[in-house]
Amino acid sequence: LAALYAYQSYQAWLVNRDVVLGRKKFAPSERYEFSQVALLQFTYITNFGSELAAVSMLPVFFEKTFGLQHAAAAMIAASYPFLNLFSRPSGGFISDKFGSRKWTMTTVTALIGVAYLLAHQIDKTWALPLAVGVTMFSALFAQAGCGGTFAIVPLIKKEITGQVAGNVGAYGNFGGVVYLTIFSLTDAPTLFASMGIGALVCAFMCAFFLKEPQNSFGLDAAGMEAQAVPISSPSGFGMRD
Repeated sequence: LAALYAYQSYQAWLVNRDVVLGRKKFAPSERYEFSQVALLQFTYITNFGSELAAVSMLPVFFEKTFGLQHAAAAMIAASYPFLNLFSRPSGGFISDKFGSRKWTMTTVTALIGVAYLLAHQIDKTWALPLAVGVTMFSALFAQAGCGGTFAIVPLIKKEITGQVAGNVGAYGNFGGVVYLTIFSLTDAPTLFASMGIGALVCAFMCAFFLKEPQNSFGLDAAGMEAQAVPISSPSGFGMRD
């Protein structure tokens, strides 16, 4: 792994050497702020990365905390990823409707932090339904954060959407590895606390450093209305797109 990392770093240096040394400059139309990509990487660590970690550890958590049978604990924990069917799309939907993608991302990320810090308090004295409810509460916002992140990704720079999306998406897996490493060295409450604090730090960064993408609401942002454009069909009849 160290050798692969060294090789990749060297290749990255070769590709970017002229830019770093000032020998080459890109036109303003070709530039974008990598700090915005880095922030989205951080948000994806806090939402999808924490989701991966939670999905992996929740069966063990419920089994040990409440003395459940392994199968029962696994079935309860399975409700966490099941929420993806509507909670992940809801993050994108809210980002489209809220009026500010930046503040949608900031708010959802802050709520992720609050939810995980609340989950940090769960112990065997809690009623099982309440514990399940709190973990589902955290799942709702963690998964909505994924949708909110990718509501911004295509707006960084349209021409390299694929590169930005792949870069940001990779950090979700990275976050999962980091959080599960913490879990392997500590315990579930510490993991929940780590994910909660990480999300609150990320929300703070988004509030002060994430920028609202320009024209992020398309034609509406420019005060224009989409209009159908008449075109001609091969048969000669008028058609509308």
